[in-house]
Amino acid sequence: MFNKSIAYRLTLFISLAVIAVFVAFITANYLFNRKLLRDNIENHAISMSMEINSLVNQNTITTNEVAKNIAKQIIYYSQNEGAEFLLSMAMKEYPFLNAIHVKIDSAVSLPFNHYYIFHDTNGELIFKQNSEPVFYCKSEKEIYENILGADDSGWSEPYRCHEKGNVVVSYFTPVIAFEQDGQETFSGHVICELSLTELNEAINQMEIGERGYAFLITHEGDYITHPYEDWILNQNAYSLPSKSINRNKINLDTIFQNRLTGSIIVYPEILNFEKSWAYYTPVNENRWFLIFILPYKELFNELNWVTFRMILFALAGILFIYLIIYFITKKLIEPLSDVTSRLTVFRGEDFIKNNTSNEVQIVSETLEYLREWFDQYRTVSEEEEMKSLRRKQDLQQASEIQMSLIKTNFPAFPNRNDIDLYAIYKPARVVSGDLFDYFFIDNENLVFTIGDVSGKGIPAAIFMSVAQTIIRSKADVMSSKEIVTKTNIELSTSNHHQYFLTLFLGVLNLRTGILNYCNGAHDFPFILKPDGKITELNVAHGLPLGLYPEKEYKESKIKLDEGDTIILYTDGVTELLNEKKVQFGNERLKEDLQKFCDFPPIEIVKNIEKNLNEFKGDNPQTDDICLFAIKYMP
Repeated sequence: MFNKSIAYRLTLFISLAVIAVFVAFITANYLFNRKLLRDNIENHAISMSMEINSLVNQNTITTNEVAKNIAKQIIYYSQNEGAEFLLSMAMKEYPFLNAIHVKIDSAVSLPFNHYYIFHDTNGELIFKQNSEPVFYCKSEKEIYENILGADDSGWSEPYRCHEKGNVVVSYFTPVIAFEQDGQETFSGHVICELSLTELNEAINQMEIGERGYAFLITHEGDYITHPYEDWILNQNAYSLPSKSINRNKINLDTIFQNRLTGSIIVYPEILNFEKSWAYYTPVNENRWFLIFILPYKELFNELNWVTFRMILFALAGILFIYLIIYFITKKLIEPLSDVTSRLTVFRGEDFIKNNTSNEVQIVSETLEYLREWFDQYRTVSEEEEMKSLRRKQDLQQASEIQMSLIKTNFPAFPNRNDIDLYAIYKPARVVSGDLFDYFFIDNENLVFTIGDVSGKGIPAAIFMSVAQTIIRSKADVMSSKEIVTKTNIELSTSNHHQYFLTLFLGVLNLRTGILNYCNGAHDFPFILKPDGKITELNVAHGLPLGLYPEKEYKESKIKLDEGDTIILYTDGVTELLNEKKVQFGNERLKEDLQKFCDFPPIEIVKNIEKNLNEFKGDNPQTDDICLFAIKYMP
């Protein structure tokens, strides 16, 4: 673009400024109207929720009052053989009641202790009385048994009566009898079943856009109304597919337990996981929630269409402005254009002699500046070359210092027969951010580590050396998690550049074979059995070290058998790429290890190293490689 004419650039910049103004205006208008539209939709949802609340409260409060009234009068009516009359009047007066159960303790002298009235599948009223409980629905028995243990009033969880094919919820309240001395005595229960069928139909008939819908769920996430009847009491909000709701951002427990009202973004299965807006609000004393769902396309469809038309008009206006500006600037800049055209023909002294306008003088001074700049550049370039040479020397010295800290003398413990180990350490650059170490705390306990510092080069190498030193200073206990926790605190308090270290640390008791280990987000090591079986230590005990000093770590234990070999590695092994950009991978590493299961550590490591070199071919190594094998031989 900067090789174009000034007229072209000036036109472009002015046009971009105009475009920026149009974009800002359209964006502000869109966001403002979007907020208004969303507020209107939320207000509409609130209005509809009040309507549903009113219907739910009307039914639930009435059910509550009916149950309490029956509880006060049932003993009197039963003693006077009027129980059927009392219960029938209630069922006829309130058709949304599904059934009424009455259970009175045998301590109260009555003809019958159990009364049950309900509507059968034909809508006829059926009354039954007995000395034992009577049930029409199998589900009622479980609910009935749970309620009998309660000595107060309340609501049951919704349940389905499969015999009638409807969903109900029960309100229960105690029956209180009065002794001769006027003392109140708990004497049974009245249970009124409220049918949710009419409520489901009322909610499903609500018009919420073209494809929107609403439903009720319990505070435990169970659907109690839904456009799909098969979902009622068979689906739960907590078991929704992960692509339906982002649980990392949406905490259902917080919403349900605190009875919050608000809106979230969801992807309902019923709408083929289309992005949708959901508004939720608590409903009543049952701790139910009413939820409205509306596809995002419908939510802002009209606004998007209006905005699209505005963009089309804006594009036409921008094109028209661009043409006018280009015509004007081209006429105004013609003299300068002539000078710049001559600049491509004349060079050096010839150009300076044609200094006849201010614009040309500016160009001449610019060329002079470029000449001076080139001289300075040449000087700076020579200085940078010297600095580069010194940096190379510093890197070489840093590499020598780092390698002096890495244990490369094997066998590591020539005087011991209970342990054998070997490792390779191959930096991708001159210095490395990988670390491995091993040392004895006492005569029985061997501490070994492997880690990977974020980043590469000298900073990572220095951080690695500091970490290695701190680990050694803190390794005065037999607990891996305590060593790692202390090391993390030390690294975090002085880590101003936010480097971090993935670390695996193990404490192996050579007498018992117990391995106590802690994995701080490092690649999972393997236990290679003599028969070729591989056990992966796939437990992570915490975050990488060096970031959060307050974080605590856990640990695990495993018992090694004779001949078991611990294989530790950094991600430079499994993520090594060949010429086709294919990673070496965990599975290929496991297959190679099984081939060398009965080999000593040095042969295992060297064979894996050979396979790594053959795998990558001529492709350069891009990450540090560390491979560490420890064989337990008690």
